[in-house]
Amino acid sequence: MHQQDFMYKLYHYSSYLNYILWIFEVNALMLVLNVPLILAAIGFRLSVSTFLLYVVCTLPAGPALYAGFDALANASTNNGVVKSFFRALRNRGLTILKWSAIPISVIWLMLFNLSVTSKLGNMQLLWWLNVVLLAVVTAFVVNVVIVLVSWHQPVKAAAVLTLKLSIVKSFRYYMNLIIIVGTFILLKLFPVYIVLFGPALALLLCKVNFQPVVDYVNNRPENK
Repeated sequence: MHQQDFMYKLYHYSSYLNYILWIFEVNALMLVLNVPLILAAIGFRLSVSTFLLYVVCTLPAGPALYAGFDALANASTNNGVVKSFFRALRNRGLTILKWSAIPISVIWLMLFNLSVTSKLGNMQLLWWLNVVLLAVVTAFVVNVVIVLVSWHQPVKAAAVLTLKLSIVKSFRYYMNLIIIVGTFILLKLFPVYIVLFGPALALLLCKVNFQPVVDYVNNRPENK
């Protein structure tokens, strides 16, 4: 009996080891898709002349984000993440790529404004305004992707639903932003973290945090 209990516990804890491996695999796949952005960041400084280059090189980040969320969300049912990752890219990668241009352009515009206003002492108010807007847009993009993964629907419908949830479930909605900020701080302190687990672990934490919101929507009378 004791041996049987031990085996059950061992199986339970081994599932956590699986997630460590899955996070590592998703992180590696996302980094591969974002090689153009990594090369652009290494070779060019963000400026007016390189702004469009950064936008174009960041476009694969949208499909990578969607595929990463989808792979981690279905890892236990699909017994792995690699096939799920590429299946998500094949099914909706092109659609996500088209829609990614809008938020990515906005985010890089805000980052460019931050780099300019940080050098001007009399522009602190504008700098903080860009920080707040950047945080809001980032949280919105991440949560839209989670909504797309949770319910397969058009991007416009997912964006509208995300706006509604930002009001109804604002705590969970903006908690994902705190997770992202915490991940960014870790990346600054421990750069090797990005190579191993960083972004993929943040995706998993965001999905776990948002799950009560998904359950809330699924349990509403009109959705039963």
